[in-house]
Amino acid sequence: MSRICKVLIVENDDFVRILLADIFEQEGYGFSTVATGAEMRQALDEDDFDIVVIDVTQPGQEDGFALAQIARGQGCGAILVTGDHRHLERLEQSGQHYLLKPFRMPQLLEIADKILVEIAAQCVRRTRDDGSFFPVRTG
Repeated sequence: MSRICKVLIVENDDFVRILLADIFEQEGYGFSTVATGAEMRQALDEDDFDIVVIDVTQPGQEDGFALAQIARGQGCGAILVTGDHRHLERLEQSGQHYLLKPFRMPQLLEIADKILVEIAAQCVRRTRDDGSFFPVRTG
C-alpha cells in the first residue's frame, strides 16, 4: 500500500534512524532522515513534511521538545520518541504524541495515522505534484 505523505526522521542514533526509516518504507510512506536539529531545520526549509519523528535527546542546545515546536510551526505533526523514562512526566504534560522505546511498529503507525487525520482537518487546497495536500503553515 502506498501512502501519500512524507515523514522526516530526526534521530542521532544510526541504528534507530535506520529502523524507523525501514518501518515507514515498508508502510509506503515517503521519508527522509537527518541526525540533528540543524539538519531538521534545513530539511524543513527545503521540503514539506507531514510528520516529523524526533528523538527527545538531541545533541546541542535544543532538545526534542524544542524541535517539535519548530516542526509544528511548519505545519507538521510531531512524534517524540525516547528511551529515557525520566522524560515521561514532561511528555505526558506536553500534550505531544510520543512513544517510549522500545515500541512496537503498530504503535508508531497508529500515532502517525492519528496525526494525518489531525493534519487533514487543517489542510488547504494547496496541492503537491502528486495530488496530495500540504498542511497549513503557521509561520
